[in-house]
Amino acid sequence: MALFQGGSTIAVDDKGRVIIPMRLRASLGERFTMTRGFDGCVFVFPSDYWSELGQKFSQGSTFDPRKMKLQRFLFSAATEVTTDNQGRVAIPQDLREWAKIEPNSEVVIMGCANRVEIWAKREFDKLMDEALSNGAELMQYASEIGI
Repeated sequence: MALFQGGSTIAVDDKGRVIIPMRLRASLGERFTMTRGFDGCVFVFPSDYWSELGQKFSQGSTFDPRKMKLQRFLFSAATEVTTDNQGRVAIPQDLREWAKIEPNSEVVIMGCANRVEIWAKREFDKLMDEALSNGAELMQYASEIGI
């Protein structure tokens, strides 16, 4: 499985399209899935990982209320997409609204280990400001997971 890392600030055109950086696009493959992400971003998964994720929902109780909520959250907004010849992809309108991505604005497209995230730049900057102002919490979690 690919390890996604690094970030880029990219312009969004008037049709809601963005260029996925080549270093991320190469590992995403020809077709990939976009869906709602936590904290107001768009998650982007390679097709094989999206299939693995779907398989995880076949385990355990079908009617666990938390499982059902998470399935609805992720799968109701999921769209399989592909880039055009210029490496652009159209972010679906409902996902642009979810992530507060406006036409003719900027987004941050970044690798996050097993996925890519797309953020409205102003929302990402706010999130990073919060994270940096709470560095002790990040260090505590890093310690808990052994890094």
